[in-house]
Amino acid sequence: MNKRMIAAVGLACMTALAACSNDDTATDSNVVVTVDGNEVTEAEFYDKMKERYGQATLEEMVQRVLIADAKDELGVTEEEIEEGIENFKGQLNVETDEELLEILDAQFNMTYESMDDFVEDMIVPPIVLDKLAKSEVNVTEEDKQAYYEENEELYAEQVQASHILVEDEETANEVLEKIEAGEDFGELAAEYSMDGSATRGGDLGFFGTGEMVPEFEEAAFGLEVGEVSDAVESQYGYHIIKVTDRKSGYEDFADDIEQALIQEQSKSTEEVLRDLVDNATIDIKDPEFADLFEESEPTEETTE
Repeated sequence: MNKRMIAAVGLACMTALAACSNDDTATDSNVVVTVDGNEVTEAEFYDKMKERYGQATLEEMVQRVLIADAKDELGVTEEEIEEGIENFKGQLNVETDEELLEILDAQFNMTYESMDDFVEDMIVPPIVLDKLAKSEVNVTEEDKQAYYEENEELYAEQVQASHILVEDEETANEVLEKIEAGEDFGELAAEYSMDGSATRGGDLGFFGTGEMVPEFEEAAFGLEVGEVSDAVESQYGYHIIKVTDRKSGYEDFADDIEQALIQEQSKSTEEVLRDLVDNATIDIKDPEFADLFEESEPTEETTE
């Protein structure tokens, strides 16, 4: 999971903990458990939870309120929500909404009655945090050109390729015949390929020189976009390779460079949350947490 998604999981978990720790229902008369005749009351249970988790829970709850306020100001589109859902499914390797809710319940003990509840709890917060993190980013064309010149070795020629990996040459030739007959490369990859990329239609993404075994690299870099190789033997078996795109030079990498600079200039999740707290009016009534949001004094570094 990415950092902003992890932050959302933390917010949700701590909010759930707070709901379980409702002070209105914690009393000395309600017994939670009896052990060898010794009773543990709800009040004792709540006090212990407050002692151990109260500060973190309150901090997370305040942050959630501030994120909700920021959402109202920034706005979140349906497209952003849909993209967030798909990213979340990808992180957990599930395809349907039902599978997503089931795995959250089974693995994270997070139960949602509907996708709407899930979206509000888990999708919206990282979107808002990401918007806030990038709110002061300003990447110019000059910035991109300078970054490219300083890191030109990172942007040598790359190809994007898909492949079908099979065990023997006979199977490879069988697949090649089907490709030549017009059958879909991605569907054949899903059916025949032994590689993990089969679930993505054989797509390996972009790669440069030195990232693949020599036989594979030589064949891939020798193909034109849209061209399919003959069977290529390597230590892993027989590959059928299709090049789907190429990148070389500044123009082809401009978008990648812009994203790298955006990430470089963006605030961290911790900085965003700190800014939200610093710019909010927070009145803590419980004296136990009176100094929760006070800025810590900077520590002086010492050298020996």
